[in-house]
Amino acid sequence: MHSGQSFLGGAALLVAAGILSKVLGAIYRIPLARLIGPEGMGLYGMAYPLYSVILALSTAGIPVAISKLVAEKLAEDKPKQAGAVFKVASRTLLLSGLFFSVLTVILARVSLDGRLLRDSRAFWPLVATAPAVLLVSLNSALRGYFQGFQDMRPTAASQVIEQLLRAVTALVLGYLLLPRGLEFAAAGAAFGAVTGAAAAWVVLRWYWRTSSVGTLAVVPWPYNWQQVLGQILALAIPVTLSSLVMPIMQSLDVLLVPVRLEAAGYTVSEATSLFGQLTQMALTLINLPVIITGSLAVSLVPAVSAAQAARNHPRLQKYIEAALRLTVLLEFPAVAGLYLLAGPIMSLLYDVPEAGPILAALAASCLFLGLHQTTASILQGLGRSDLPVWSLMVGAAAKVVLTYVLTGLPAFGIRGAAWATVATFAVAAALNAHFINRLVGLPWNFKELILKPILATAGMGAIVVFGYRAVEPVLGNNWATLIAIGLGIVGYGVMLLVVRAVRAEDLALFTSLGKKLFRRLRPRDSKRR
Repeated sequence: MHSGQSFLGGAALLVAAGILSKVLGAIYRIPLARLIGPEGMGLYGMAYPLYSVILALSTAGIPVAISKLVAEKLAEDKPKQAGAVFKVASRTLLLSGLFFSVLTVILARVSLDGRLLRDSRAFWPLVATAPAVLLVSLNSALRGYFQGFQDMRPTAASQVIEQLLRAVTALVLGYLLLPRGLEFAAAGAAFGAVTGAAAAWVVLRWYWRTSSVGTLAVVPWPYNWQQVLGQILALAIPVTLSSLVMPIMQSLDVLLVPVRLEAAGYTVSEATSLFGQLTQMALTLINLPVIITGSLAVSLVPAVSAAQAARNHPRLQKYIEAALRLTVLLEFPAVAGLYLLAGPIMSLLYDVPEAGPILAALAASCLFLGLHQTTASILQGLGRSDLPVWSLMVGAAAKVVLTYVLTGLPAFGIRGAAWATVATFAVAAALNAHFINRLVGLPWNFKELILKPILATAGMGAIVVFGYRAVEPVLGNNWATLIAIGLGIVGYGVMLLVVRAVRAEDLALFTSLGKKLFRRLRPRDSKRR
């Protein structure tokens, strides 16, 4: 019954699908923002964090529990029990999905008086996401079941299709509904979550009907559903708690930022627009560079685990040091580029140059979020997946305090909220580093981790600024920005070689994931030739 798919190959396939999905998710927001503007994106952004919290509660970590329990039952040669796990879990998710879909509508109704969502127009985007809660719950059951068989193809394919349909729906409905008002355009964009989830369900059901694993879930077998449910929840609840941290942080922004902006003297409409510039424009760009370090982090977990299991401390230190250095080398230039070209980039992509100061204030998040991802993966590889959760919770507490204080000051306003986000990941990354140092020791080389990256980035920054200023009077902002970015990429590569910041083993670690993916996707008959 086992699919025979290797763990590393499946993981590489999921990482590739995850990267593509994240890139699509970030890119479609650019034309959407140009279509409905900062205020429309603000309404869209107010609904999404609450939807994410509800989604995390409705699935409750059950997909992870399904995959783990199914894999265990198959390893014990108990395929019918694996089917029983899926039966109980899928019915539980059906009920929870229905409940939380209705709850979404109720919460949206509550938001009409401005108590939950500061701008009552966010009612429509939130209502539009309600059906997606049920669909995503059903999809998560199927994905967990397939992953238990180590067959990652259904999950990967459905993720990409889901994101594609979401993007197309958001743009088409946003355009068609815009004449009726920004709130309806934002609701049309939010409804992309429904069509995307529906498309993913079709893909997953197709795999279900065309593969052998689906037959196990319909084989009659006498089982104690209460016992099975207890096993599922015992595994699912801790996962739920950890998965709730980020959505709750985003929801706190929804609750705090608009209110504090109003306290600083902005109107409700202005606060909504600034909130959209921060969460749906600037943060979208911040999330692009960390996609690469996120992939690095995924590949780091098994490497650290293997070195730890073998008690090979030198190899463990080598992996940790190389991962940290690569993260710094990748994120330093992103920070500098987004800071130096903040206004021109926001003008190029969104035609909102006034949002440049927000992006500049948020730029350092690239570095700290990347370091948080890497250090969290190291801790997970060391078997302490609980510690990154605590780190992020402390960071979230700092974020609440700083957001409340700084955003309410007229001199800072929305930039205060951006700086609070930077502080969140800086605190979380620092705490993760502290935990790593206590567990296995943190390799620290000032020259390699700080000095060389700063020198290379400084050289790149000079090239970017000079290039933009030289070209902008002749070709205008958009072409000057694109040329400056291109010069920065080439210049940074040259500077890395000049300061000798990259080692052969760094490149080997960074490209290992791509090699695994290539081996996984290569036609099987090609291996025989």
